[in-house]
Amino acid sequence: MVYSSNKSDSVLNRLKVMMSHYHYHQGEVQTDIPFLSLLQETEPTDVESGVLNPSICIVIQGDKKVVIGNKAINYGEGNYIASTIDIPIKGRVIKASKKDPYRAIRLSITPEEITSAFLELKITPPKKTELKEGAFVGKAEADVLLVLEKLLQIDSDLQAISFLAPAMKKEFIFHLLTGEGGDVFYNNFLLHLESAGISKAIEYVRENFDKKLKVSEIAAVGNMSVSTLHHKFKAVTTLSPIQYQKQLRLQEAKVILLSSEEDVTNVAFQVGYESVTQFNREYKRFFGLPPLKDIKVTQKKLNKGEYK
Repeated sequence: MVYSSNKSDSVLNRLKVMMSHYHYHQGEVQTDIPFLSLLQETEPTDVESGVLNPSICIVIQGDKKVVIGNKAINYGEGNYIASTIDIPIKGRVIKASKKDPYRAIRLSITPEEITSAFLELKITPPKKTELKEGAFVGKAEADVLLVLEKLLQIDSDLQAISFLAPAMKKEFIFHLLTGEGGDVFYNNFLLHLESAGISKAIEYVRENFDKKLKVSEIAAVGNMSVSTLHHKFKAVTTLSPIQYQKQLRLQEAKVILLSSEEDVTNVAFQVGYESVTQFNREYKRFFGLPPLKDIKVTQKKLNKGEYK
């Protein structure tokens, strides 16, 4: 069923009210539904670096900008950003206030769940196009938003969550696949996984980011030539295999520095660097500040509840 834009606006307004009743810690709430979390910011944020995990994040209110590789993407109320892989990104909330906060709902989802639904529904596969980035933006139709509303209605009812939430997640996927733009969603979400070997190559780098890897070794895992690997890897991640590995290392280093009392030297070696000087240089280039200064600034924001 396809609703008018007025119907979508009505559901969005109800979702805004429902989300306002939650208490957010550092801009986030993990609901009692394992695959569903809520995000909120009450003012525009600085550019933040992170890893976008496989998920779909629907903006309920406000606007955000993300940068994947060299590509900037703006999206706002009623749009979603979907990620098919762990992909390093930079982003910032560009429209938010205490009166009208930025609000979004994130639903963890896997390519396997999409594939399973696609096969169950016996949908004719859309015509394949060229490989695209592992993260993309689309429009959330009213049917999709209505499922989010139903999920929030059962939140905190553990019995209802256990019995109903899995089915609601399938309904969410159903509407994404069968609604307007469903063929585009399927192509974007799964095309690169159907391309022989690229998902294996990406997974191999992710699991071995702290080790010294050769491009030929990564290509062998995906059963492809080095040139083919470079082409497909960059098409999906916007990065070369080594750049992807480097960004994963830097993201992990920041997590360790924030969550422990380990010194910079130990952390650099722990994530795979052989030179502390190189680590400091690349950390500053990626995050904008040297490690210790960046951690102090981030911790200050965490203490004020401005950073997540």
